[in-house]
Amino acid sequence: MAAALAMLAALAGCQPRAPLPERRGVASIDYCADQMVLGLLPREKIRAVSFEADSDTSFSAPRAKGIVRIRPQLEDIARLRPAVVVRSYGGAARLDRQLEAMGIHVVQLGFPNNFAETRTDLLRVGTELGAARQARRLASDLEQQLAAAQRPAPASAPSVLYVTPGDVTTGPGSMVAEIVAAAGYTTYRKQPGWGTLPLEALVRRRPDVVMRAFFDSPRYRQDHWTASRHPVVERATRGAADVEVPGAWISCGNWLAGHAVHALATTEREQR
Repeated sequence: MAAALAMLAALAGCQPRAPLPERRGVASIDYCADQMVLGLLPREKIRAVSFEADSDTSFSAPRAKGIVRIRPQLEDIARLRPAVVVRSYGGAARLDRQLEAMGIHVVQLGFPNNFAETRTDLLRVGTELGAARQARRLASDLEQQLAAAQRPAPASAPSVLYVTPGDVTTGPGSMVAEIVAAAGYTTYRKQPGWGTLPLEALVRRRPDVVMRAFFDSPRYRQDHWTASRHPVVERATRGAADVEVPGAWISCGNWLAGHAVHALATTEREQR
């Protein structure tokens, strides 16, 4: 009996295994990748989006209802068997090499710092995903929004104080500064890069416009001790035009930034 069982086990091991399911569709594994995939591709081509899509309340979350959520981990992605993975910053540094070794094509998003780079990256990714026509349409929409924005001479441009729940603001050299300039403004902060809200400067010099971002997302919501609620900030910004934009519009340097330009430019026209 033992010999017979051993023979059956050996024969079972010789049986051909069922072929694995064919790789298909596209999976995105972080916040910015979600925006790109959901903006470029029809729903039937999207296998999964990241769990970060749920924090993008204005764009990704409503478009991703019913789509599988995935973490940027090799095991989770391999189990899903997508043909393509789109990533920005998600996952370990070597993840792209691991996925390519498994036969999964990786589309890496760029990190645009201006609108020219935004357009170039959008068209490149659209081509890689087989969505060149949609990418051209989104790029055209962005260009129209930029063309419609008013651009007074820099000397006469009002200032915009960028405010976030984490007390971070920015000056020249950032994508936010590009948005501000495209709408015909100048950044309140004159130093390049990022920094905290300048409470002392606000006592002496008030901004013309306050641009608030990320206050719509529970992911970035802070407590009541944030400096953005400081009495100095409240007094300095009293009377300034207030523009609140969804964080999704300015997070990733894609076509959605055009909506922020439009919102600021519209505020400028209403002030005149």
